[in-house]
Amino acid sequence: MDWDRLIREELHALMPYPPGLREDQVRERCGRSEIVKLSSNEHPAGPFPSAIAAMSAESGCLNRYPEGSCEALREKLAARHGVPVERVVAGAGSNELLRLVGQVVLRPGDEIVYAWPSFVVYPMVANIFGATHVKVPLTADETHDLDAMLAAVTERTRIVFLCNPNNPTGTIVGRDAFERFLEALPGHVLLVLDEAYFEFATDPAYPDGLDYFDGERPLVVLRTFSKIYSLAGLRIGYGFAPERVVRAIDCVREPFNVSTLAQVAALVSLDDEAEVQRRRKENQEQKTYLYSGFDRLGIDWVPSETNFVYFRTKQPVEVFQALLEEGVIVRDFGNAPALRVTVGNAEEMRRTIEAFEAVVARLGSV
Repeated sequence: MDWDRLIREELHALMPYPPGLREDQVRERCGRSEIVKLSSNEHPAGPFPSAIAAMSAESGCLNRYPEGSCEALREKLAARHGVPVERVVAGAGSNELLRLVGQVVLRPGDEIVYAWPSFVVYPMVANIFGATHVKVPLTADETHDLDAMLAAVTERTRIVFLCNPNNPTGTIVGRDAFERFLEALPGHVLLVLDEAYFEFATDPAYPDGLDYFDGERPLVVLRTFSKIYSLAGLRIGYGFAPERVVRAIDCVREPFNVSTLAQVAALVSLDDEAEVQRRRKENQEQKTYLYSGFDRLGIDWVPSETNFVYFRTKQPVEVFQALLEEGVIVRDFGNAPALRVTVGNAEEMRRTIEAFEAVVARLGSV
């Protein structure tokens, strides 16, 4: 069998998404019983108690397919944000929604523009649908270069992905700059605003994408229940898009694409705003603790509006491996001169700083 001929040519150079090391793998490698997994930006606490109760109550009905249109969840999101329900879409994580947007918009030869480094799914979406991806480097302070992104837009550009706050750097595009960028984008370009970490942002200059969503301009705003709501294992995200885009997505998405448990857990989690506020405050406190430890150890970190911190290093491979030996899993980016560490709970952050102290003592610096 000539597999190269059988499988689509656009996929030949594509690599599967690297999920990172599992705790059991690191435990076996370093010989430590307790592992701190800080590589995937998961929240250190479990789902909200109300979500656990709702899932338990629903568990006896799992012989039935999920509600196919996520109607109850979409109606609740619509009411909360003052958006017609016809402009609300749900998916198996915001990752699926990124792919579905690409599927309904992109044709072979189209272009997508995005900053780099940013979320690794963006170039994957381009490759899947035979589009050309245009990477625009971040500025020296690890923020989006919006002027350069605008300059990269051509007649062939169909999508601009804007990750705000940005993964993996944790930086944001401020309100004034975002408004100028939005107004300057030509009408043939769909701006996909990825706000997976928006609940963690505390900077007053952070622009809420829904403030600019009217269902008419070519703007899609995507969010997730994976982060502050701790539903990463259920895979559920949502978004707001013009009705034509939502209808197109409904035509190509998998039937029953969001599980029953994901729907009920997300639905009740939306009611507990006090817990969201508590988690945001706790994240800020532990992030500040991490900053202070990095300062003391001479580690060059980037201020973050998320639940992770991006820090620069001239020896990323060595530092990553040394942290593994201390039982701490962070996120590496190959030979890129930086690593990313998720903000955990107080005990995890204490152990993480101890691990960094050991690594600095061993390597001389990070």
